[in-house]
Amino acid sequence: MPDMDPKPPLHGVRVLEVSETPSAAYGGRLLTGLGADVIWIEPPAGSPLRRSGGFPHDHPQRDSGALTLHLQRGKRSLTLDLNTRAGRRLWRRLQPDIVLCDLSPAKWGAWGLEPDTLLAADPSLIVTSITPYGATGPLQDWQATELTAYAAGGYLRITGEPDREPIKAWGTQAQLQAGIHAALGASAAVRTRARDGKGQHVDVSLAEAVSFLLGGTLQSAYFFDREPERNGTRLVGFGAGHAYPSTVRPCGDGFVHAHCNNRFPETLAVLFDEPRLAEPALLRTMFGHADEIDTLMAPRLERTDRATIVREAQALRIPFTEVLRPSEVLDDEAGHHASREFLVRGEHPIAGAMTYPGAPIRLGAASWQDGVAPLLNADAALWDEAARTRVRWRRAHVA
Repeated sequence: MPDMDPKPPLHGVRVLEVSETPSAAYGGRLLTGLGADVIWIEPPAGSPLRRSGGFPHDHPQRDSGALTLHLQRGKRSLTLDLNTRAGRRLWRRLQPDIVLCDLSPAKWGAWGLEPDTLLAADPSLIVTSITPYGATGPLQDWQATELTAYAAGGYLRITGEPDREPIKAWGTQAQLQAGIHAALGASAAVRTRARDGKGQHVDVSLAEAVSFLLGGTLQSAYFFDREPERNGTRLVGFGAGHAYPSTVRPCGDGFVHAHCNNRFPETLAVLFDEPRLAEPALLRTMFGHADEIDTLMAPRLERTDRATIVREAQALRIPFTEVLRPSEVLDDEAGHHASREFLVRGEHPIAGAMTYPGAPIRLGAASWQDGVAPLLNADAALWDEAARTRVRWRRAHVA
């Protein structure tokens, strides 16, 4: 590998993160990894994220929730009561490059911290807001949850069994997607500011982040003038002539994702020793024969474990994959994640030793920045020193 530059891309960039949901927290996590100094601004009682589990040994503790341990790694924590004038004065002393926030516009207004107000006070600032429907438009004041964002963005319409109600993916996928958009937008704004010295408002909508993820499906609905239908674990919205399988099926010790070799679909007949799977009439309309194909695959799958069927499928260039449990990902039996230093060990003062995800991306000329999740207000003693250092850095880097 090439020598690593000791200074990552966002070295010297200060971010103030005000997060109540995983969206801004995840955006801040990505900015931290790219080298930014991310300060997690929390109310005196701590961010609501600290109350999100699971917790080690099922013992709730504000510093050891799973979301905090993952999303807040490498950040600093300062408590501020932004309901007070003193709290808002301290906020201004920190002189950030980026403000990253997922609070409601109503809260920003009550604190006098609207994007326009912040930019008027510091035109070089990059204000990145994540709200349910964006900072403008007829729905700008609407509230949302993870579930309603899924519904408004269109994703909920295509997930689940066709004869059942829609279902949502586990966790907070919509909010995490918005966090990715926020980190990307803020990073691009930093690059723009390096050229012209000007800040800007990066406006991220939770519902639009979900819809953007669905772009191909939205365009297909436009092209064909029909809605995509839920297909359970099968591909969504394709006609009878589309290749099949692309689905999750049970096997001897769990589940596999069964996929077709689109160039040579007849190889499925070899894997399952079923001549019917190579007949021209079936191959011409594989998706139209999805139920039959599932039935033909079932006997072999039921008596074969995941690793064996995947190994034999891959040998025939058929892209089957094991459906792993989270604990199996951590076990990393093949050693793949360990070889890439993705799963790493760390020690947290409250949660103790654990394995956690490492760098989600690798840059050829810089290293991913990491650390432990901070205890509440752990960095209060650094406040004055950080403010003085910050003044010198901004004079040197911002026109």
